Amino acid sequence: MTRKGLPGYLTMDNLKQINGVKGLHVCASHFFDRSGLGLRDGRPLSEVMGQEEDSPVLVFCGLRDPVRFNLNLYPAVGSGNISVETEAGVTTACQDSYMRFVKEAQPDFCLSLSDDIMNCNGKKRRAKAVKRTSEWLGESLNEFGGSGEELKSVGLIASILATERAEDNLRQAQAAAAASSDPSVVGYAIMGLGLGESEESRRGALLSICGQLSKDKVRYTSGPSTPIDLLRTIECGIDVVDTGFVNELTACGMAMVFPTDREGVPDPEVEDGFNLNLWSDEFIHDQRPLKENCECYTCRNGFSRGYIHHLLECRELLAEVLLEFHNTHHMCSFMKTIRTTIEEGVFSEYTEEFQKSYTINTTS
Repeated sequence: MTRKGLPGYLTMDNLKQINGVKGLHVCASHFFDRSGLGLRDGRPLSEVMGQEEDSPVLVFCGLRDPVRFNLNLYPAVGSGNISVETEAGVTTACQDSYMRFVKEAQPDFCLSLSDDIMNCNGKKRRAKAVKRTSEWLGESLNEFGGSGEELKSVGLIASILATERAEDNLRQAQAAAAASSDPSVVGYAIMGLGLGESEESRRGALLSICGQLSKDKVRYTSGPSTPIDLLRTIECGIDVVDTGFVNELTACGMAMVFPTDREGVPDPEVEDGFNLNLWSDEFIHDQRPLKENCECYTCRNGFSRGYIHHLLECRELLAEVLLEFHNTHHMCSFMKTIRTTIEEGVFSEYTEEFQKSYTINTTS
């Protein structure tokens, strides 16, 4: 997850020091200002971010902010518009403005627009959201087909709005699968999740939609808020998942400490088995690293729990920088283990054992 193309507290040079970073999710709404949506100086997003030409890190672009939900919080004027909360205030976006931004930014992949809404909305509004998401996908396909060289290097991720209605999910998945014959479509995005739905509803939607989609194309979703949620989401057939909770934990002064290897066991000193709350006074005199044997920049260079607690208490930005180094490295290690278990055909067993070893403290 990024803010204007960069992780919350790291620079691109910092990011190069973390092994395993595969992609960056860039939220287009972060580039709104009072004159509209755009990069302003005419440079592609990779240059704005300071990304090298041969960088292996892929850039995903979408309108929804996976960390802080920013769509449809206020009514939008116009049937083709969607309200967006930005740093410059609440504004509206439409298919045309979003596509202009994508052409200017030149990301590796862009998600077609989706009309994401909170789960508390009524049936009529949800039906409208499904309809608009499908229409925007059709317009995106036409845009990519007629854009010539402007979108040649950009892959289109076809958005599907997951709902609690199985028939809607099935119909959208079949339409997206049919659209995948278009050479510009490189994958699917299952949107509308992480917005108040039940775990059972989320799992049901993912299973029913993924069952209709080609395994040869990327399948992305947003919404997991814990490592266990992440494993369950991948178990449903998802290939790419945003890790917005890394940003959230860092901003809250917390460090991930759960074992990332298959033989690891939870630390009995950690209340929920997952995270250390470095705001706690118990760390005032703690000279241990965030996690023993961790190879991240923070732990490798001797920044202790007590020191980071001190930085948090002093409101020093260095605290978040060091925590994001650690949490991003930790998540990359976790994802590496997940990929290994999938390749070895033991992912289901790993997920089952992981869930048995941990309990989720929802108040942490």
